[in-house]
Amino acid sequence: MNRREVEFNIKVLGRLLEHLGRQMYKQRDAALAELVANSWDATATRVRLAVPVTDYDPETSQIVISDDGIGMSEDQIEAEYLVVGRNRRSDCSEQSPSRKIMGRKGIGKLAGFGIANSIEVETIQGGERTSFAMRMADLKRGADELAEIPIHGVVEDVDPGLSSGTTIRLTDLKHTTPPNVDALIESLGRRFSRVVHGEMEIIVNDVLVAEPTIDFETRVPEEGWSQAVLGSHTVRYYYGFSTTVLKSNLLRGFALYANGKTAQAPPFFFGTETTASGQHGTRYLYGVIEVDYLDAGTDDDGDLISTDRQAIDWESPEVEELQEWGAALTRDALREWAARKEENAEEEVLADEHLKARIERLDEPSQKELRKAIRMIGRAEADPAKLLDFASTLISAFEYRHFHDVTSEIEAISDPEELALLLTHLTEWKVLESRAILEVVRGRLQISDKFHSMLVNDAPETAPEKGVENLHDLIADYPWLLNPEWQVLYEEKSISRQLREWGNSDIEEGQLQRYDFLALRGASELLVVEIKRAGHAVILEDLHRLQRYRDNLRLGTDIEVSMVFVSGPQWATPKEDWEEIGGLELLEWGAVRERTRNFYDQYRAVLEADIGHRDFAEMEREIARTREVVSDGAYRGTVLREQGLGSQYGEIRSDPARGE
Repeated sequence: MNRREVEFNIKVLGRLLEHLGRQMYKQRDAALAELVANSWDATATRVRLAVPVTDYDPETSQIVISDDGIGMSEDQIEAEYLVVGRNRRSDCSEQSPSRKIMGRKGIGKLAGFGIANSIEVETIQGGERTSFAMRMADLKRGADELAEIPIHGVVEDVDPGLSSGTTIRLTDLKHTTPPNVDALIESLGRRFSRVVHGEMEIIVNDVLVAEPTIDFETRVPEEGWSQAVLGSHTVRYYYGFSTTVLKSNLLRGFALYANGKTAQAPPFFFGTETTASGQHGTRYLYGVIEVDYLDAGTDDDGDLISTDRQAIDWESPEVEELQEWGAALTRDALREWAARKEENAEEEVLADEHLKARIERLDEPSQKELRKAIRMIGRAEADPAKLLDFASTLISAFEYRHFHDVTSEIEAISDPEELALLLTHLTEWKVLESRAILEVVRGRLQISDKFHSMLVNDAPETAPEKGVENLHDLIADYPWLLNPEWQVLYEEKSISRQLREWGNSDIEEGQLQRYDFLALRGASELLVVEIKRAGHAVILEDLHRLQRYRDNLRLGTDIEVSMVFVSGPQWATPKEDWEEIGGLELLEWGAVRERTRNFYDQYRAVLEADIGHRDFAEMEREIARTREVVSDGAYRGTVLREQGLGSQYGEIRSDPARGE
């Protein structure tokens, strides 16, 4: 079998090749999509990608792209492939009657350098296999140096019956983590139009890539395509709204395609996502628009699409009509979606006989306002299963509003029968019970004000002497002050005792460590909280101490343990050094207080509507304690300290560190 060595040449200006590959194709999916597009231009009917998943090592793993296209001869490699910036479209000999060439700038071949330091090429055509490799280290030159760099290659005879095609191997990979194969498949499915998927199979690790499958609630048109005429150009499109939220951003909004490949990558809404009604619909909208005319030229003059095929030049007057049409289409689609969701929500609520009866007991103005609110729920609520629960809460809010309207009437009533009738209505509405909830809300706002006063006056972290109010006691009484969404589990417990309670090995003797609070965020993250008074200047040891708490607590639980440090704005050590540390949240007292205040200000209406609250005993306890704190100060004393933390609604009473 004949085998000979050859020498190819590539012209390089400075670090141009490095910049083109690295800057334009840093993302794996973008780089690999460019190489897949080259297979399309080579008239391939199948392109396979082998992507490493297990035992990934950037130094030894490789990504392989192979196709069954026309391949390249020795002369084509020298005169065409290795010419950077060559415009393939200007060469009529390469045009396929059935395919429009995607490549135009002649730099897509460099995409591999965005994710690898070495590109190995093996191509078969006419009974010959030609192999060569390009390494970025060999191609680098000085800033303004123009050089012709030799590339060693091998040409050998193969069985004339062996199919043509090209294989690209990317080695010495740049990313330190293995590729997300599912995300790559999804991206390639969205980056190429159904025309491409229909004529060329794209296969990743033996999985056929296809246009994303969407479970449409509505689709326009129901099948096929719609057309729109924009001046002298015709565009094809379809869009729809999924039955559930589209979790991936790549699936949301419109993708615009030119000659089978993205010209504008999703998520894209023609700039309407912040102004159009029905904005929640952007999470459900999936659309495709074919705008081949934007990429109809054979040269770079008037180029309207970015090199990486991610964005259209929307500042160009040539796309002004497309922009206006697309914006109108998107606004109308979102508006129609919102109207449809509103109508469906109202119909579903009224179909519930119990809810319908409650609505009909309201006066006409209230019914009108309530229906408007229910329609709004239908537009905003992502989980349809919760619609009736939300509607019931809304109805309760309107029912409760009557309590305010009739209080003056109760005082004026002198007829017992009239009073009995009124109380019958109030009992039916259950609004008398909701006074306790409202009082809790008001009490929490008062405690928030007390919290603010103590911060302004630089209250101590703990009581320096008996009877002195302090931040620790206030937070222990009202753990929600730290964050209404956390569950504070324990206070001021030694790490040693905590580890023993969790049934784990103790730390070394002599390590006296006692955290301020241990909280739960969500169901799978513990937070060890350290607080410092507002006037304290944070020092390095404060943060190192918190890290030791975290490290030792991790010995006793499989649950993730993160750190929260709460202090004033004064730092005696560079704060920026700690802001980027993973698992550490730095909070200032002012922001904590503001968040808590805002939480209850915004939550007030919901609480007022929560007529069926499950635990009034704890509310009564909190109301009584609130009066004591507001009147006498935030000092608990021995008895209350033995009782432990104050009430937290919906609190988790089991120990998460034990997996209970």
